[in-house]
Amino acid sequence: MSGDLATRIKAIRQTAGLNQTDFAERLGTTQSTVARWEKGAEPSGPMLHAIATVANTTVERLMGTDDLASGGADQIPVVGYVGAGAAVTPFDDYAPGDGMAFVERPPFVSGRAVAVEVKGDSLLPVAEDGWRLVYTGEQTIVEDQVLNKLCVVQLSDGRLLVKRLMRGSKPQRYHLVSTNAPIMEDVEIEWAAPVRAIIPQ
Repeated sequence: MSGDLATRIKAIRQTAGLNQTDFAERLGTTQSTVARWEKGAEPSGPMLHAIATVANTTVERLMGTDDLASGGADQIPVVGYVGAGAAVTPFDDYAPGDGMAFVERPPFVSGRAVAVEVKGDSLLPVAEDGWRLVYTGEQTIVEDQVLNKLCVVQLSDGRLLVKRLMRGSKPQRYHLVSTNAPIMEDVEIEWAAPVRAIIPQ
């Protein structure tokens, strides 16, 4: 298997906010198998179809005939939506075979990055319907990288939200703040990825 496919499988898993064990459970396989794929081992035909189904794409796109991971060095894929309550739905908003949208990479955004499209008024006045939020692939809970910043956040229950992180009243707990919803207090999070750019449409 090419390194590109290994990287693409890992990107699908990470963008969906899943660790290797959770990704394996969704596919009906084992964590060690997922680890081997991400190091270059080749999935079986049925597993390729299962991975494509999780990503809501086609095996052809997964294999690289229509690159799922990037639209070129200057392009960032739009992988899902931010909807009511600022919940992120990665990949699942795309019908199999549909083309993904891409946005031009802002000059100040480097490394692996993805974008989500705002649906509705959940992020007003920060972003309007149809605008894109670009966030990086660096998923962390290092506080000096995420505190007081707008981030895509994965909660311990698996939800992905777009919130501003504030230090909570307990160790390893955070207050999640949005512009037009109640504060979520002392929430346990798995990771946060700072929003690097807001692109109007």
